[in-house]
Amino acid sequence: MKKKFFLMFTLATMIFAACNNDIISNGDDDIVTDPKGDAWVALKVITPSTPSTRGLNNPNQENGSAEESKIKSIRAIFFTMDADPIVTADMELRNEEAGITDDGRPTGNPGNAFTVPATSKRILLVANPSENFPHLNNTVGKKYSDINAAITEDVGNISSIEGFMMTNAKGGLEPSLEGGEDTELKLYKTVEAANRSPLSVKIDRVVAKVRVNIETNTEAPAIIDLNNGGWALNVTNTKYFPVSERVATWYELNGGGFRAPFDQYKLGSYRRDPNYDSQNGSLDYHYINEFNVTGDEWLGNHESKYCFENTQDAPYNMHAYTTHVLFKIKFIPAEYKLPDSDTPVMNQESNGDWMLINGGYYTFTTLMNWIEAELTYKFSQEDPSIVPTALTNAFNRYLGPEGIGIGEVELPNNAGDIATTMSAFADTKEKIIQSGPNRARSVGNLTYYAEATCYYKAIIKHDDTKDAINELGEFGVVRNSVYDINVTKFNSPGYPTIPEPGTNEPDEEEGNWLSVQINVNPWTWYSQEEEF
Repeated sequence: MKKKFFLMFTLATMIFAACNNDIISNGDDDIVTDPKGDAWVALKVITPSTPSTRGLNNPNQENGSAEESKIKSIRAIFFTMDADPIVTADMELRNEEAGITDDGRPTGNPGNAFTVPATSKRILLVANPSENFPHLNNTVGKKYSDINAAITEDVGNISSIEGFMMTNAKGGLEPSLEGGEDTELKLYKTVEAANRSPLSVKIDRVVAKVRVNIETNTEAPAIIDLNNGGWALNVTNTKYFPVSERVATWYELNGGGFRAPFDQYKLGSYRRDPNYDSQNGSLDYHYINEFNVTGDEWLGNHESKYCFENTQDAPYNMHAYTTHVLFKIKFIPAEYKLPDSDTPVMNQESNGDWMLINGGYYTFTTLMNWIEAELTYKFSQEDPSIVPTALTNAFNRYLGPEGIGIGEVELPNNAGDIATTMSAFADTKEKIIQSGPNRARSVGNLTYYAEATCYYKAIIKHDDTKDAINELGEFGVVRNSVYDINVTKFNSPGYPTIPEPGTNEPDEEEGNWLSVQINVNPWTWYSQEEEF
């Protein structure tokens, strides 16, 4: 796979304090140092669509849609400075306190200051919280680790018109020093002092977004048909942290530069999800297979899909743990060859079935011609025992117990038995069709495609580099990132059935069936180009 980086764009940006050059000093006399009573803070909310003097829409970024960016509700949760901070206050901010309009758009101006307990030293912002996120009436006195416990739910609950859940982009509590180290929140004695000194906290969406563009033109000797097919996400995470810790990828740590433009502390574009270093297979992931796939699972060309971020430590860079795009298409060979003829046959079987044997394309009809020619040649030789019959043996093996189990055909002992053998082979056609979807499979050197349906998979790459193989951060999907999967070519047929993600298959071990380009952008934008 080839990958072009366009890097990530974080979504909503929330300001509890402006960037360093925006802060207006009030002097130490205005700052609260006594932890008793209440103190004042002020905030304003800035999203990438808010007018600003800063460049928020570079080529490596993309503004979210109105639905993806709207803030319907926002909570400010304050904590102590303990090793596992304790909640001191949890409040849903009014629009005038958050600096947003009634329709969820940030005004770009500071909101009204409000009071919090003077014991408050750290802050977490949660926009459009999920119903499964701890309720604000039940959080004071709880630890940060309890508030940020993994949540299992339907991704649609936090990525719909009801609101996209967003939390601190840092991947931890704020405020922070320039290098990302924790520091105490400055609280003020007066509303005026608080309004003069907001402190910035960026927030981003907790889901990733995948988009697929499939080019139907291909240089392969085939016709590509997307009807009754499409694409789906496979091996998707079923759980997420409300706030996920940032991690630097191998490439970022080895001279590649930090990939996310809103990673202001240079902590890394990768994240730690709930199963980052502890994989539990089907307990953690949703797998698509022949038995649970539904028509709704398949999406059309140019459509998009949201999912929970799915990351892993380098030893778990395996197909079974890595989110990938599954493609379902009809790959119809443009022509079939006949023995002893330079004129190809264009006729396709009425049901669309065909076979791939040792790199050659065959319908049932053309294969019968080849098998008959192969057997005829064999018994025309002085010593028939030394003449191989690769096509005959491959098809017979497919019919036998290793294959669909309808029974192998008795092969001829001499030229006079060929007609009987061919008649027996011809009788298998109807039995093969009657076996239904079970007929689609690979047996030895023969792959049988039912109704010309092929499957492909493209492992999504987050921070790819040719300098390393299966290193940390190379694969996965990260929150607030858009992954554009662009299929540029189908070189050859894919799997005859939905491929099982094998536990021990390293992510780098891929075939050359598909040309894919992946562009990733933190809504950050990544692009991946695939060639099958």
